[in-house]
Amino acid sequence: MKQQKTPEPRWVKDQLSQRHKLTKKLGQGGQGIVYRTSDPELLVKIPLKDNKEITDKAEVKNFQEQLERLYLLPLTEAMHITKPLYLLEEQAGYVMQMMQDMQPIDEWLPKILNKQVAKDFTRPAWLSDDVPLEAAYSLTMYAKSGGTKRRLELLAQATIELLKLHSVGLVFMDVSPENIFCSAMSGNNEAWMIDADNLRFEAVGAKAGVLTPQYGAPEVIKGESGARVTSDAYSLALLAFKVLTMSGTFDGQLFRDAQSDDEDWATDDSEGGGLSLELQAEHGLLPFIFDAEDNSNSRTNGLPHELVLTPELLTFFQQMFGLGRPKPWQRPSLHSLPRILASAADNSIKCSCGMSFYYQPSVSEQSCPYCKQQPEQLLVVTSYFHTSDGSNKPAWTWVTPFVDGIDLRLPRRLSGCFDIDQHNAPMIEINQVEQDWFIYVSAEDLRVDVADNSGRFRQLTSQWLLERQELEAGVQLYLHAPCSVIIEIRVQKNNAI
Repeated sequence: MKQQKTPEPRWVKDQLSQRHKLTKKLGQGGQGIVYRTSDPELLVKIPLKDNKEITDKAEVKNFQEQLERLYLLPLTEAMHITKPLYLLEEQAGYVMQMMQDMQPIDEWLPKILNKQVAKDFTRPAWLSDDVPLEAAYSLTMYAKSGGTKRRLELLAQATIELLKLHSVGLVFMDVSPENIFCSAMSGNNEAWMIDADNLRFEAVGAKAGVLTPQYGAPEVIKGESGARVTSDAYSLALLAFKVLTMSGTFDGQLFRDAQSDDEDWATDDSEGGGLSLELQAEHGLLPFIFDAEDNSNSRTNGLPHELVLTPELLTFFQQMFGLGRPKPWQRPSLHSLPRILASAADNSIKCSCGMSFYYQPSVSEQSCPYCKQQPEQLLVVTSYFHTSDGSNKPAWTWVTPFVDGIDLRLPRRLSGCFDIDQHNAPMIEINQVEQDWFIYVSAEDLRVDVADNSGRFRQLTSQWLLERQELEAGVQLYLHAPCSVIIEIRVQKNNAI
């Protein structure tokens, strides 16, 4: 048997005459392919036209001039978008910097179970043998990649990065799983956009747009409108929904019926226009699988929304893919989404099985719906606004398993003021030294008072010793203006919540 020859490595040269060896295709979006290079800190983007590399000299020159115009756009260092470092010489493409500890958000999407993977796959103990193999594999990969909590954290930051571009009048155009990179390691929640060559100022009369199949807004796909802020929001919502639920937004009962009937479901009526179900979904002609008014295309796969979506998240998606599906002006503002995602993440409890579940204050025992384990203790932090009628209005809730030896950092969003640049910065820290617990304020611009044993508030200027019984009884803090909230910190035993 003849051995297959190893393909010759491909080299490209930039305008500084530096040569770059392309080692691996990292991802492919609507208009190009991104390659890793032999230099771990550099990537190369090769644009495509009609799924082929651009070779026409006039088109190459046009691409290079288009990229040079990027330097005129109002991009700042605070915006996490990779800009071209060098153009390629005599061909379309450019070199950009590789973000360390980053991978495309595609890694958090469902993966195909092929024969080789199935052969090596070991079902975790918490998954019943009754769960079909393909579903068991998807759930295992979901858990290994951080569960729902991790996804919520990354999506919140990805949304913030897109909003930064929108704030200066720019649209990203090609929001897709290959064009958003996220921190690979748990504990880091950065997100970067990598396809800068598609950036444009939003134009009301534009008719052209760039998209990746399955992630485009209907009006862009049909050529009725160019990319707008509203189409960016729609594309990101499509991606966020799939990352969280492991299901397509319109992949419901209609698709299941079509497969079981084994017939051509292309329609001939005026609405479908002879399009296949897949194209009807992309054109916005099918109901959302969790549509509030139409259950004809209800969910048939993926995770139940009760396990992965809070009521606020479900409402957002219903508005986006309900009234907002055919009518861009009816879509919810993307500005509300980071807060909704971050709130959901802070109410998620990470389980030892890798999955996560939502904290329910009214439930007597908090247990993981996947493996049935219960955390012994939880640290529940709740902030309240003091209203004019003397009552307290909940502002934020932050929950985590309470384990000895782990220091805790309470984020600034607990103040109830959600700043997209500072929401995740540590505000208050709780540290353990041997058997003692200490609390101190890590945000220098905030004044915080702590209630002593007599119930009087004293300014927290340094570390404050907390007895275990104090944590179990509940410690109260007062955060002064501009937020003016009461924060309660309490350790709760799971069987006594």
